[in-house]
Amino acid sequence: MEPGGRARIGPPQPAAPGLWRSRPAGGGGGGGGGGGASSWLLDGNSWLLCYGFLYLALYAQVSQSKPCERTGSCFSGRCVNSTCLCDPGWVGDQCQHCQGRFKLTEPSGYLTDGPINYKYKTKCTWLIEGYPNAVLRLRFNHFATECSWDHMYVYDGDSIYAPLIAVLSGLIVPEIRGNETVPEVVTTSGYALLHFFSDAAYNLTGFNIFYSINSCPNNCSGHGKCTTSVSVPSQVYCECDKYWKGEACDIPYCKANCGSPDHGYCDLTGEKLCVCNDSWQGPDCSLNVPSTESYWILPNVKPFSPSVGRASHKAVLYGKFMWVIGGYTFNYSSFQMVLNYNLESSIWNVGSLSRGPLQRYGHSLALHQENIFMYGGRIETNDGNVTDELWVFNIHSQSWSTKTPTVLGHGQQYAVEGHSAHIMELDSRDVVMIIIFGYSAIYGYTSSIQEYHICELLKCNYILFFISWQFYL
Repeated sequence: MEPGGRARIGPPQPAAPGLWRSRPAGGGGGGGGGGGASSWLLDGNSWLLCYGFLYLALYAQVSQSKPCERTGSCFSGRCVNSTCLCDPGWVGDQCQHCQGRFKLTEPSGYLTDGPINYKYKTKCTWLIEGYPNAVLRLRFNHFATECSWDHMYVYDGDSIYAPLIAVLSGLIVPEIRGNETVPEVVTTSGYALLHFFSDAAYNLTGFNIFYSINSCPNNCSGHGKCTTSVSVPSQVYCECDKYWKGEACDIPYCKANCGSPDHGYCDLTGEKLCVCNDSWQGPDCSLNVPSTESYWILPNVKPFSPSVGRASHKAVLYGKFMWVIGGYTFNYSSFQMVLNYNLESSIWNVGSLSRGPLQRYGHSLALHQENIFMYGGRIETNDGNVTDELWVFNIHSQSWSTKTPTVLGHGQQYAVEGHSAHIMELDSRDVVMIIIFGYSAIYGYTSSIQEYHICELLKCNYILFFISWQFYL
């Protein structure tokens, strides 16, 4: 202190971060009068810390409030004393996640996993009960799950022992008129069992599925009327309007009216299709002649009772027939190993076979003269083994024969699936079948090529050569 009791004035000393500090009242330098009054201030970091504590305190107070106290409702339950009491099969603070079993008996309705992303490790099952032999349709208005990990299984019956008719995973684009990308899933037993399972990792928005019992597909797409069947009074079908066809009346006979009158016209007699003018082509007469663009045509396939739906099958063309052999399906009770499709009459036929190979998929087919060579693939048995069998199907006699190749001393034969096969004639005029790559249960994905020598008219032995990819190039 200086004489007179005044405080010494000097450069202020910095305060430690986050600590309180005081300043003399009166501001400026010394100011007289003392009085002992003082003001307390915070530096910047201390203010942020203070606001943080205040926010946490307010958040904790709000989070302690009960779920339906804030919203006033529960998704699938009722609000009692500001708490959601969930209906059977639903969990979550607002009953927003399915996790249980449901039985649906109304003639139509919806089923969903909830209004937001489904939970991890979700297991939900729905049993839709109609009446025996009724047609039950499932329409996926929304479907988004983790692809290849979270699945929806659909059974045509009231248990998991009923035929499995669909397994869905990933993203499904909802149908819009003119761009039908998602077909309806249909059961014919009068019942449907749906089971959804998710793993412990990624989850998405789930699904919203509409079901209806004994209703017309897609309500006939607005292009027809739903009519009771005469032969089966308990079932209905779509009676399409003049310019529409298909089970759901969703396929126009003449798209865009065939560009009439400049490009062509719609012929409603006979096959009911577009007849194009000389300078136009394509299913709707929209492509020039000649055209550098390719296009698809949907043929009018005649009704066919045995199931043709399959995956990982193979097909070859011989004359006016497309031969389809093997493939994967959920149910093999009505599965036909060999089918042919007549390109001219648009009719499917079943090969009349007394014996032949076991069902398989992921194999290869190669055509040489009137013989179809089938190699490898995964046999549909309990073991699911990948095989190295070589079978030959003779189109003329519609009969199978199996061949055992002779493996040269330096070669090795690989049992593979997912490979490709090609018939080619060498400069020496020898005919060989080349097996390219594939998956081996022992070696994994292989980069090897196998070569089979095919003798004329199949009257000599088969010889297998193994050629590495690098050597072959």
